[in-house]
Amino acid sequence: MLAISTRFFATKVAAATGVAPKFPTGLKISPYAMYIKQNFKNDSNMKNTEIVKDLSIKWKAMKDSEKNKYSEMSKSHNEKKMNDFLKLSTEEQTKLVNEAQEKKADRATRREAKERREKRKQEGRPTVPPSAYALFIKEKLSGTGSETKNKMKEAVEQWKSFSDAQKQKYTVEAKKLMDEYHNTLAKWESEKKEKSSK
Repeated sequence: MLAISTRFFATKVAAATGVAPKFPTGLKISPYAMYIKQNFKNDSNMKNTEIVKDLSIKWKAMKDSEKNKYSEMSKSHNEKKMNDFLKLSTEEQTKLVNEAQEKKADRATRREAKERREKRKQEGRPTVPPSAYALFIKEKLSGTGSETKNKMKEAVEQWKSFSDAQKQKYTVEAKKLMDEYHNTLAKWESEKKEKSSK
């Protein structure tokens, strides 16, 4: 049998401190997530999304008796994580909660940006061109292969040390691309307006 339940532990902490502990999001793992974690295997012939989709179908077809294994693993994992969390100092707990909230907000922002990009792509909206900085980084990273991380760091430092004159080549190119983008966008918006008015 597992040790004292998390709920009991949390109640004791709340009674002692007068404050109910707040657990960081992402600390718990569901039985389904545990199943994915245990059965996910990288396959060079399949995209990760396809692997997860395949596992999801298998999970839905699984009998409850088969799922119980993952429910127990999930429960054991969650209780251990919660117990470890409750043993931390208030400062450490607060730090973990804040970090988890930041990660959650970052994931939400990236998800929204991805959805916007996909929507624009479906609409046929022109793509926003790269900035002068992005053009420079792309040039520096072309053909770097496995050394990308080190090259990226070097490129960032180099860009920071550049004078306006050294950046001009990229600034001029970025402005040219942006002007072309605005012309293309205006044309696209005009065509879209015409289609919607018919």
